[in-house]
Parts: sequence; C-alpha cells; structure tokens
Amino acid sequence: MTGRPRFAAVYAALVVGAAVWVTAILAAPYLWSRDSPISLVLYAAFSPTCHQIPERSFWLFGHPLAVCARCFGIYVGFLGGLAAYPFLRGFRSGSPPGVRAILLFSAPIAADTAAQFLGLWSTDGLGRFATGALWGAVLPFLFVPALAGLSFERRQAPLRPDLENEVGKT
Repeated sequence: MTGRPRFAAVYAALVVGAAVWVTAILAAPYLWSRDSPISLVLYAAFSPTCHQIPERSFWLFGHPLAVCARCFGIYVGFLGGLAAYPFLRGFRSGSPPGVRAILLFSAPIAADTAAQFLGLWSTDGLGRFATGALWGAVLPFLFVPALAGLSFERRQAPLRPDLENEVGKT
C-alpha cells in the first residue's frame, strides 16, 4: 500500500481511535451516574494521561469528565484537526507544518500553562479547553504524515536483513 491508500488507512485508524477516545471520556461520567463499574475502568485508564482534578474538569451527569478541561480540549481539537485534515492536506504524502505554524498553535497553551504555574493568573475551564483545542488541532498534521511514513517504511524493511540477499537469488 503506497501513497493515497496508505494515508487514507492511517487517517481512518486515527479518526476511529480519536472518536473512541473522546467517547470514552464522555461515557465515564454517564456510566458513573448509572453506578456501572466500567466507569472505574475508564477513569483509571485516563489517569496516566491526566491529573483528573475535579475543579479543573467539565462535569456531565453530575460527575467530572475522565480528563480535565485542557486535556479534553486537546482530544477534541485533535478530532477536529482530523476532520479538517483531508480538506486542507488531502491524502498525499507531505511534510508536516512548518515550525512557525507549530509554534503559533503551541504558544497559547504554553503561555497559559507557564503563567498558571508561575501564579500570574488562573484560567477557567473554557480557557483551558480553548488553548488545549487549538494545540490539539495542529497535532493531526504532524501525526498523519509521520505515521503513514512509518507504516510505509515498516512494509519496505525486510524481516531479516541477512535473508534479503537470499530472497533475490531464488
């Protein structure tokens, strides 16, 4: 699989994965409100990726989401960036965005996080969500070409380099 089909396959896998991820974040409080033990599994699954501080989280069904507002913004932004990807880049091999674009999308989340860490200000949930979503939106433009390139390289590499010459002799 090369070119367009390879990119489309990587893209489809990322869309499905991101949609499942965001759905799981939203499902956790719903399942908690129904006393389902699956909610415990979901909150535990997201705990390595997020501090899950309730005061910094959006609430749904009377319970906090499985991740904080900033992390939720990153994941929703990533899903939004994936939705925009085929319209902006198509399914062709290409280079990731330039350093300027990455810095432009990264500056708000970096500045907000640093300012909060230094005690200069405290951002509410919507502000955290917005900076996370902005940063998350640029990530697919890095991930799709990189993962498509990796999948292509893996298919091209022989399983055992010492047998590569033997295959050509048969």
